[in-house]
Amino acid sequence: MNLIEQFSNSLWNFRSYKSLSQTKGGKSFLYILLLFLIVYFIGNIYVSTQINDVIGHLGTALKEDIPDFRLADGKFSFSGPMPYRFEEDGFLMIVDTTGQTSLNEFEGVMNGILITEEELTTIETGRTQILSFSDFRSLEISKDQIIDFLPSINGIIWVILVIWFFFAFAGKLFGILVLALLSMIATAMFHQKLTFLNQWNVAIYASTLPMLIKLGNTLLGNPLSGIMFFLYWGLAITYVFLGIYHMPGINDLTGNDPTGNTEEESEIPSDQANSRQ
Repeated sequence: MNLIEQFSNSLWNFRSYKSLSQTKGGKSFLYILLLFLIVYFIGNIYVSTQINDVIGHLGTALKEDIPDFRLADGKFSFSGPMPYRFEEDGFLMIVDTTGQTSLNEFEGVMNGILITEEELTTIETGRTQILSFSDFRSLEISKDQIIDFLPSINGIIWVILVIWFFFAFAGKLFGILVLALLSMIATAMFHQKLTFLNQWNVAIYASTLPMLIKLGNTLLGNPLSGIMFFLYWGLAITYVFLGIYHMPGINDLTGNDPTGNTEEESEIPSDQANSRQ
């Protein structure tokens, strides 16, 4: 059974799970590696595209809408009119290096930023954190530096994604291990005789549809983020149980019929069998 047949059968042919469970370990590992590789990079191409759009809008906004600013020697300077105020969707940002603006301006604000000559104060869900610029005397940042750096962020993200692939794939294998252990319950319930490799293979192929649904959820902007975990595992466990349920009994797996004859003997015509007796 080639990879395409493995893929299609794992989705809708539960009776094929008998042969899928008997796939050689290297072949089933190659299947999950290729499937995860495709799903991982398609999903992250979408995410990277979204981030790239945000970076593009941010770069344009910095060039056209934000006055020059600079952080050097532990002091923040700003060339625009002050206090510079930006407010949108409940978020408030104020830049004022004159010292005339205080946190009283943020009363009732759940999320905001106040930048003064010496401090950056963040307000997140009502909680306040203060960062002193004096702790970064050796750091120098300007508007032009940030604009020049923004295009390289996408490349950095891809390097991180490539490195993270190995950790993500290790996590996927751990999930398959958990699913293989759960398949032992189905094996006992339906009176099958499966080795751990058989159960591991069942877990691999039962993960196909959940992985595709998770990818679709990512491409659609995560509309199922609240229930995706339960949907993924619910489908995977259901496929494990249905796949094992539709397997032939142990006699068929070993090539014997209920009378104890081998598969070759069971195919001998009855009259020849009687003549042997």
